[in-house]
Amino acid sequence: MALMLVLPMAAGLVTAFGNADTLTVDAPVVDLPTTTQPAGLVDPGFEGAIVIGPTPCPATDGTERRATEFSEPPPICIGASETFDIEFVTLGGPIQFTVDATLSLEGTNLFVTLARFGVYEGAPIYPFPGVVAMGGLGDAGFRVTGAEPPADGRYPVGSVVMLTDTEGAMEGQVMIVTDETGAAALELAGQDPIIGSVTAGLESIEILRGLQAANEQTTYRVQATAVSTTS
Repeated sequence: MALMLVLPMAAGLVTAFGNADTLTVDAPVVDLPTTTQPAGLVDPGFEGAIVIGPTPCPATDGTERRATEFSEPPPICIGASETFDIEFVTLGGPIQFTVDATLSLEGTNLFVTLARFGVYEGAPIYPFPGVVAMGGLGDAGFRVTGAEPPADGRYPVGSVVMLTDTEGAMEGQVMIVTDETGAAALELAGQDPIIGSVTAGLESIEILRGLQAANEQTTYRVQATAVSTTS
C-alpha cells in the first residue's frame, strides 16, 4: 500500500518514501487478549482493553494490564530527565534502543506510556527504504500535540522518532532511521520529534526487511516489549 495509507505523515515524507507493495494481515504470531472493538495502533485480533475516562499512568514494573485504546491522552508519567532502555522482540531478532525525555518530553512520555500498556505488542512493522515504522493505521484513541522536531533538523541513522500527522500531532507510531535515505526524508518533512537512538539490533531490522521482501503477503509484528528505567 502507499505509505500515505499506512501512516498519516507529512506530504514530503510520503513523497520521499514512495510506494510499497500491499500487505495482507497474516495469522497472529502471538496469543494476545482481545476485545470486540478494534484499536488504531494494532490490527483487529490484537486488541487489549479499552480505558474509558482519564488515562492513568501505567505500572512501571511490567504488571500493567494490556490496554490498546484510550478515550483521553495520558498525563506526563515520566520525569523530565529520565531515560529508558527499550527492547522490541521481532521475528528478525531483538531491537534495543534508549529513549530520553530531555530530547522530547511529550514524545518520550507518549511512547513509554503506550509501551508500558503493551500497545506495541502485536503492532505491525512496516519496512520502507531507509526506515522501519511500527504501529498501525490509526491512533490509540487520542492525539498529542506540542512535540518539537530536533533543533538542528537532522535525523541521524539509528534515531528513534515519534511520527506526527500533517497537523503536527503524535498518534503513537514510532519509526527507526536505518540509513541516509530515511534521514533525508525525515529532514524534508522536518516536523517529527526524536526520542532516542538504537543501541543494538539494526541487523534485526535488515533481517525483517529481507523477510518482508521474500514474503510480501505477510505482516510482521512486534512480538513483545520491555521497558526499564536507566536514570
